[in-house]
Amino acid sequence: MEKQDNLAVLGPEDLSCEDMAKLLTEALGTPIRFEQMALDSYKHLFLGMGYTEAMSERMMDMNIAGADGIFNALHRTPDTSPTSFCHWAETVLKPAFDAI
Repeated sequence: MEKQDNLAVLGPEDLSCEDMAKLLTEALGTPIRFEQMALDSYKHLFLGMGYTEAMSERMMDMNIAGADGIFNALHRTPDTSPTSFCHWAETVLKPAFDAI
């Protein structure tokens, strides 16, 4: 089996979920808020969407890893990814949002 390289897809800044909600609110012109779900509710959300028990548990594991700081393990710089979350929200998400 051939070894695969990793490619981090990071923006140039560290943002909390609350930061992202604020930026989305500004970009979309509609209130967006972050609400932390209980892990059991998070798992049941995926089960309700048809995920298997095992996949629902892996999604829950990823949520736990995120809360534990896994996304902060790599240092972000302006060279990591030149596209900021705000720029993406304004140029990619907003046109898609406005189209629905």
